[in-house]
Amino acid sequence: MTAEAENDDKPRDGGPARENDLPAGTIRVDALNVFNDIVHAANGTFGSTESGGRGRRLGPDTGKLDLLEIRRELEHYVAPPCQARAEAALANDQVVVISGPRGSGKRAAALSMLLARTEGPLFALSPVITPKELAARTYEPRHGYVVIDQVDTAKEADTDFAWTAAREAVREAGAFLVITRTASAADASGAVKHVFWERVRVETVLRAHLGEDADVVKELVTVLPDDCPMDDLADVAARVAAGEPVQEALRHLDIMAAQSAREWFDQPRTRKEIVEIAALAFGTGMTEREFESRLAALETQLEKQLPLPEQEPVEGGTEPVLDQSRARRLGNDSLMKTERLIREQTAIRVLTFKDAGCRVRVLAELSKRMPAPFWDAVKVWIHDIVAGGADFEVARGLALLATTDAAEVEESYLEPWSRDELSEEGRDTAAIVLWLMCFDEDTAPVALRIVRGWTIFSSRSQRLTAAIALSGELAAKFPIEAVRRVWKLLERSPDSESEAYVRAFAVLFATLVHEPGHGAVALGLLVRVLDDFEVRPPQLRSRELVTKVILAVLAVRGGPRYRLAIQDFIHNRPDRLDLVARLWAAVLVSRPHRREAVHALLRAVDLLSPEEAKALGVALANAVPATELVPLRESLDVVRQRQKYSDQGALIDVLLETLQNRRNTEGPTS
Repeated sequence: MTAEAENDDKPRDGGPARENDLPAGTIRVDALNVFNDIVHAANGTFGSTESGGRGRRLGPDTGKLDLLEIRRELEHYVAPPCQARAEAALANDQVVVISGPRGSGKRAAALSMLLARTEGPLFALSPVITPKELAARTYEPRHGYVVIDQVDTAKEADTDFAWTAAREAVREAGAFLVITRTASAADASGAVKHVFWERVRVETVLRAHLGEDADVVKELVTVLPDDCPMDDLADVAARVAAGEPVQEALRHLDIMAAQSAREWFDQPRTRKEIVEIAALAFGTGMTEREFESRLAALETQLEKQLPLPEQEPVEGGTEPVLDQSRARRLGNDSLMKTERLIREQTAIRVLTFKDAGCRVRVLAELSKRMPAPFWDAVKVWIHDIVAGGADFEVARGLALLATTDAAEVEESYLEPWSRDELSEEGRDTAAIVLWLMCFDEDTAPVALRIVRGWTIFSSRSQRLTAAIALSGELAAKFPIEAVRRVWKLLERSPDSESEAYVRAFAVLFATLVHEPGHGAVALGLLVRVLDDFEVRPPQLRSRELVTKVILAVLAVRGGPRYRLAIQDFIHNRPDRLDLVARLWAAVLVSRPHRREAVHALLRAVDLLSPEEAKALGVALANAVPATELVPLRESLDVVRQRQKYSDQGALIDVLLETLQNRRNTEGPTS
């Protein structure tokens, strides 16, 4: 994809559903609707407290970057000594790879180096882009490109050759490319200069933000860990500089939650206590009865994997004590608490963690401390839960576990569910896990890497799961990659599966419409395909597939008010009405699809303003080929005679008038 195409991705400042409207059918949207209702609710704070401060709602990781935002981000940046070596390599080769642990400041370093080398636009490329794809893409002179935390997907046999080709492509274009990786420099190719990244000391970073406020800096240094991620350091320093008390600023990093979880596990814990805390980590917010039912099921599975040793009865033993478990699990040293909620007008009591940040820390401690048989029991238990229906809280727990052990989540849950082991319930839950992984900067590239594999080397079920996943939060995070991958799935699909991917592309568009500026990525691809058809006439199947996709995009609903997505796009992007008109013209002039296209047009007008309707009408009239003006005008004239709604009538009047004006200007058509 060229840089020009990526410009569609740059930042910029309904009615009831009908039976034939999308989404529906093969691509189920129940999971996506539930996800959006929970995560994107008004004033929602999902992720901000459950992921160690790193689970904020993140913006797109690919596309054109906002230079003003980057310069603000780098205002207090401190370069480590190793940056000089990276800068020298970038100056000489125009490509450099910097490798090091997550959170060590590689992203900021990459952006600072690119800003120093070029005043042109900066583009972030997909983290799953391969060296071969880097070599094949188009670069623009004096542009900067960055790949953040690249996931290595290339084969060893062609890595060196592809890296060399990528370097030469960048140099020939006069561009600059910086790639960051979490792998060590020794593991990467020697064809491009690699620099292992070294962290700047915590105190140095704090002084850059806070000046010479020695007391505050000293207080923070004593509390913050040496490996505190640079983004978190900057966040704490910014809060303190803005006047927030030190302890309040630190609360956002959940340092106390991490300490509480570690200290709780350091104490001798009974089997019951460990099982309870694990059950809560995968089921926060349930009533105590619901929790205890799941707890009993987990205990049953654990008994199969790690059976208790048989105990001989003791003669004259005391009467067994009935465990007052509800009181015990809420003791002074407990990590749990109950909250009273109103659900369906009824007061209920639910179990949750005392500190929301404890959840991810508990999962990390369990991962580090508990043996394989324990996790085998958890796996069977979770599979049984999901078999009964897609479960959001289980998915949330797995997404948080992925921050510590992504391999366990992928191998034990995502892979089997994507292969249809639990049918649509498993596919839906796998998609939700992947969407939730996009809320963490460490696991988002992992989620994309997993889905990329499913789109290339996989079964039919995995390709379908990939399409579902790419239609949701993955699209919001990686819009260009998501559009490209779903389109490839559609192009390669057999006739028996194509409808699923048509619907997936439509749902993907509905997701992107509600991300600033990114709906144009999906529409722009369709317009480029139509342009290619004019140069190279396609086979009948290809044209029919594209027509189906366009009609699906024009009919899909989404967003908080479940409006037609195309209405929201028209409202949010009046500057890109050319894309809307080009697509609508393509289906309006198609005789077999004109009726469906006209009805979609009328539904879209329902919630447009008169000004928007007029602008759309003019754009449509200009997009229709001259040879189709008369038959299209006649079809619309018939519809106009039956209209009762003023806004729809206004649009059709504009269309009719503009079409007639074009006919008069261009002469009779026959």
